[in-house]
Amino acid sequence: MDYLPKMGSLPPMHDVIVPEEDHRTFAISHPDHLKLYASPLATQEDMHHVGHIHDNSHGEPHENDTHHTHSVSSSSTEHAAPEMKDPDVPILKRAHEASTIQLFFDLFFVANLTTFTSLHEIDSWSDLSSYVGYFAVIWFTWLQNTLFDVRFSNDSAYERMCKLLQFGVMTGFAITGPGYNTNWANSEDAANSILAFRALSLILMSSRLILTFQYGVAFFLLRSYKKAIIPMAAHMAVLFISAMLFLGMSFAFTRTSSEKVLIGWYLIVAAEALAISMISGQVNFLSFRATVIVERLGLLTLIVLGEGIIGMCEAINKIGSDNVYSADIIGTIICSVGILYFMWMLYFDQIAPDRMGTIREHIWVILHFPFHVCVILVVEGLSRLSVWRKLTDVTSGLQTTFASLPQNLKPEDLVNYIDSTLNTQLNNFTSFQGSDIGAPDFTQFYNQIEQANGNKTAIAQGINGTFITAVGWVCQNLKVDVPDSSSGNGTDFVNSIYSSFTTVFIYFFTFAGFVLILLAILFLLGKRRKLRGELLAVCVRAIFGIAISLLALMAVPAVATKNNSAYTAYMFSAWMLPTILICYLTVIVIDNLLIRYIHQVVKWRLHLHHKGHDV
Repeated sequence: MDYLPKMGSLPPMHDVIVPEEDHRTFAISHPDHLKLYASPLATQEDMHHVGHIHDNSHGEPHENDTHHTHSVSSSSTEHAAPEMKDPDVPILKRAHEASTIQLFFDLFFVANLTTFTSLHEIDSWSDLSSYVGYFAVIWFTWLQNTLFDVRFSNDSAYERMCKLLQFGVMTGFAITGPGYNTNWANSEDAANSILAFRALSLILMSSRLILTFQYGVAFFLLRSYKKAIIPMAAHMAVLFISAMLFLGMSFAFTRTSSEKVLIGWYLIVAAEALAISMISGQVNFLSFRATVIVERLGLLTLIVLGEGIIGMCEAINKIGSDNVYSADIIGTIICSVGILYFMWMLYFDQIAPDRMGTIREHIWVILHFPFHVCVILVVEGLSRLSVWRKLTDVTSGLQTTFASLPQNLKPEDLVNYIDSTLNTQLNNFTSFQGSDIGAPDFTQFYNQIEQANGNKTAIAQGINGTFITAVGWVCQNLKVDVPDSSSGNGTDFVNSIYSSFTTVFIYFFTFAGFVLILLAILFLLGKRRKLRGELLAVCVRAIFGIAISLLALMAVPAVATKNNSAYTAYMFSAWMLPTILICYLTVIVIDNLLIRYIHQVVKWRLHLHHKGHDV
């Protein structure tokens, strides 16, 4: 054992110097330990791995970058922000892809959105306003966390602790979500909602205070850079003011003022997002350039579309509760899948972050809020209109049955005929629905018919009650809200059910068109130095978007006059979803034809250029 050095001859561990190449080898071979805190500042090694990144005053891409694009996902190596010569400006680390803890945070957004959607179906304008309001609150909270993460977050014990606190905030959203409603049926509902609003206001305050603290720690680390002091302090001030406003608003919720206070919420979350974006746009090292914000928004778009897939699957489960799939029901399912798929194509096929400028990118980021609102309402409308298709199939059959009852039958024979016909029509629901909803009970109305003693009014009332009960039972199976049936005849009862879907029709077509219009705007902002073919693609999106939105106007006379034959015919037809599918498909086909045309033009110009001709 003489070849081993004696322990006394070894130097102390803190005096050992390891060559850089050995250190890198060790780091590759063994995982890094979790640091207590990781600085957001870029090291020389970070910048060495990246190489040169274009630097100009506004972070605009180099002109040659217009010929390159990259996907939403990229490699995981870190790189530094544009290298600047000014010693008073910090250089921050930038990650090429979102970290796993950031993606884990997104799962809380998914859970909140899915839970809230399952508890709040959009069948009225008050439901719509509550849904959009809640979505705005969680979306802008997600955005504020994301804007910090993409610029300052680096994995460490401190960052994980802060993220754990934000997980608690998102959990608070889930707890208060069921009470987020302004359409109160009674005083108990009002009290529960006010309590939820007050709690949520405090949760929003907590979220902004956590972010203020996180920016404060980053401010402390960047304090030696003179040009970082004011913008970092401005970030902290904006979020702290928002927190104090949310605190004050928690005391302002009452039965008469809640809606006004909620409007104040929405104005605050929008104003703080605009303020943070404007401050960041004026300071190069705080801009969204060279961050993973495009990837995070792309992932959030997938989450929103995923909510549509969940809703579609739930709708399929509802409309298949009788195990009867007619041709129009199968077509509805196919159209729902196609529309979701085409929305994915229309969004992700147009992303080109290398062709964005700083200001354009900041506007592009903020505009994702209305875009995501439109997408979530379209996918919600898809599930509701799928159920509508099934409902009209079944209720139309029931209406036909009761409208063509045989005349001059004895009461006992009439009851037997109605019972036999209903058993045939509703048997599938009874067999396949399960144990949560029992078979409909018509005994009361059958007795009324049999005991009428020839009184036609009593017989008509019994038939009317049987019809209303049958339709109401079908609505229960399809999870459709049933209106009050204590007064009115069967026709009025069915019309009141149908009228609730008029709201769905209006917002579905309106926002399905707005999806294309906003995609056109995002296309304009997302690509600098556009060719004529690209401008034409923008126009195609806008034209089809406007045309689809105008279809919603069909329902306006129906709302005003209760009678519109064109709207009624279209609403009861099987062409509502195919209309959107065909429009989206047409836009995609035209897009690809234009891309092919653009490539041919570029090749032709390059050919002429190499031949020495002017182009």
